[in-house]
Amino acid sequence: MTLNEISRKLIKNERKQYGLFFFSVLFAVAMIGAYGVLQYSPTVTNVLIDGGSTQTISQGMFLGSILGITVFLIYADSIFLKYKSCEIGIFLSLGIDRRSVQSIVTKEFTILFQTAALTGLFLSVPLSFLSWSFLNVFLKTQETAFTIGWSGLAIALLFSIFAWFVLRTANRKYIKTVDIMKILKSSDTNEEAKSGSLFFLLLGCLLVPIGIILFFTLQNIGGLLYTFLAFVGMAAAVWGIYILIIQLASIGDILKRYNPSKYYRDIVFYNLLKQKIRQYTRSILVATILIFFTVFGIGFIAAGFIDGYNIAINEPFDYTISTNTNKPEITEQQILMLAAESNTIITKIARINCLLLGVQNTYKGGATDWSSRVIISADDFNTISAMNISVPKGTYTFYYDSTMDYKLNAFCGNGSLVFNPTTKAEFQLSQNAPICSNGLFNSRSFFSSFLIFNTEDYNNISANLGDEYKVTSYLLNVRDWKNTSDFQKDILRTIIENNQGEIFTNWHNSATFDKTKSKAEYLAYKGNETKIARIWALYPLSKLSSATIQFEAFATYLMLLLFIAIVAFVSSIMVIGLKIISTIWDDAIVYNNLQKLGMTKEKIKKLITKQMLFVYFIPTVLGCFTGAFTTYRIMLVSGVIYIGKTMALVGGVCGLVIILQLIIFIVLRSKATQDNI
Repeated sequence: MTLNEISRKLIKNERKQYGLFFFSVLFAVAMIGAYGVLQYSPTVTNVLIDGGSTQTISQGMFLGSILGITVFLIYADSIFLKYKSCEIGIFLSLGIDRRSVQSIVTKEFTILFQTAALTGLFLSVPLSFLSWSFLNVFLKTQETAFTIGWSGLAIALLFSIFAWFVLRTANRKYIKTVDIMKILKSSDTNEEAKSGSLFFLLLGCLLVPIGIILFFTLQNIGGLLYTFLAFVGMAAAVWGIYILIIQLASIGDILKRYNPSKYYRDIVFYNLLKQKIRQYTRSILVATILIFFTVFGIGFIAAGFIDGYNIAINEPFDYTISTNTNKPEITEQQILMLAAESNTIITKIARINCLLLGVQNTYKGGATDWSSRVIISADDFNTISAMNISVPKGTYTFYYDSTMDYKLNAFCGNGSLVFNPTTKAEFQLSQNAPICSNGLFNSRSFFSSFLIFNTEDYNNISANLGDEYKVTSYLLNVRDWKNTSDFQKDILRTIIENNQGEIFTNWHNSATFDKTKSKAEYLAYKGNETKIARIWALYPLSKLSSATIQFEAFATYLMLLLFIAIVAFVSSIMVIGLKIISTIWDDAIVYNNLQKLGMTKEKIKKLITKQMLFVYFIPTVLGCFTGAFTTYRIMLVSGVIYIGKTMALVGGVCGLVIILQLIIFIVLRSKATQDNI
């Protein structure tokens, strides 16, 4: 029998193991490829803000998923090598030199890996397309059309090459140094581990929440020192998870000290855990991080979506309708007529006039720049708010709601230089104490923050200002806003027609074009409805449209993070699943010895079940807890209002993860006990 015939026969006998490794590589490359295709597609990159939190988090989760899948591949390769160990031993026992054995195994590995990797790369685009199309059924908008991110596909290719090279090198080194006797006794090899400690168990429990709290609290303060300390806090949280896993794997030592009777009842189980502690730690840590990504990814994006939606439907006015004075202006009579045609009953209507002027911002440290600001008169403000404030001549008062408190940073001086974009005149106004109040104006409109001028000053400026910088706004309440979709559509159609179908999208910055050297940007409304609704300051807002805009604005984020969560969750299942296969395979001889010592099959099944429960549900519980807690903390520092609604959703996600894990656990447990008992 030739060497090739021996190799083919051995491959035929172990085809299940070859198939497992082939599928593992295919899965790893396909997941990374599909993830990269979406992460770097124009659909996503055109929406994600450079340097924004969503972009940072999604790319961080991409990197984390790559690391998790890398660990998964390492496990797959280690299982592949374990099954190949017998073949390696046979070859060596036949007197074949190690270099030839290296060549045989490396050739098989390379053909298998590269075929699987190329198949995975080929499947990554249709996989991403099918996944995105499925999500698009529920979240379809103009901006969620599928596009291919070729950079992501290139990353998957580079990952495949790197993984092949690293694993190939590791395998060759293993064959070069392995001892035949070590191969035969590899399943009996145990690892020494330090004793468990109640102190370190409690320390891990404290480090996780404290580290997460410190990270978000200190990072929100800003500055190099606080940012560094914030990441120290995050490192402490990860270290806390690591300590927890080690101590949970050594829980037998703690029980032996404080509850010896319970320890001795399950002494075999606790010692099996401790013997494999390092293997457990690595796999459980990776699986915990991946499940953390699953929960946090969904919770993070859902927080903005839920908060925005609930803010929209709880605005004080049902409609905010604004038009430029230099355009055909929508009038109160037109609004009433359109309301009558659509059977909409208006219960309140108020008119407010606005100006758009350039204002020089002054920041801490004395830095300055220019931005356009909405201006209203003190009389109009008092009419709407009933606050009866006084604004002396030559001064202004900054108004903002709590969602806009960051804009106070631009008013750190005693006053501001104001620029009239029509006359090009500049004049100084003093600053009064700002006013912060919620519930007076719709926070989704440009009335969330503005400057209040003395009425006489306002009128003097208005008389010398071009109509293109003047706006008339109507604030409306109706009897039943949920059933006014026809009225909302008629208002929108009228305003778009008044603009001849071409929208001045950056009108809100137009008062400082001379200062910032910017230019007007126009978009045709048709074909850009979603984008214009999101960026045009004069878009006619209603609770209906605001809710829709909120949905469309977050659709791409939501779909991306949902896909990330799916990839992370599936990857965690694969990491844990392979770890269980490896663990049960390693401990098969232990189960055989226990049977010889008289342990019943039912007790051995319980022992296997306990081992699987530990490996499977420790990362599930830790990942769900840290993901939910991190979501809660980031909402606290981000000023999210409807935290309870988001946490209810996060709780549902955790429940779903646990249910899915339980179903998969039952299937794996059944398979493991059948194969080993």
